[in-house]
Amino acid sequence: MNALALPSTDRTTSLSAHLPAIHGKAEERLGRSGYLALRDVICIASDGVITLHGRLPSYYLKQVAQEIAAGVEGVRQVINQIEVLVPVGRGAAGQGLSG
Repeated sequence: MNALALPSTDRTTSLSAHLPAIHGKAEERLGRSGYLALRDVICIASDGVITLHGRLPSYYLKQVAQEIAAGVEGVRQVINQIEVLVPVGRGAAGQGLSG
């Protein structure tokens, strides 16, 4: 059957096959980043949009995860839903310091 005979079906199949590749590439890059905490970030891809889920110990790592995901070929947008959880015993910046 000619690929041009069923453009909508072939296009959908092609797009669906491409999306898991984006998802996999994002998670692979996060895992290779050198930041162990990024290995636990979950990526969900849909139509070139990646949504990041998980918990990280700093806003810096949240931003790093977003930049890594944005650098994956085929990603048009990143929705960063990562929560930042400050480890117990560490308050907000400047708190707990006596002068």
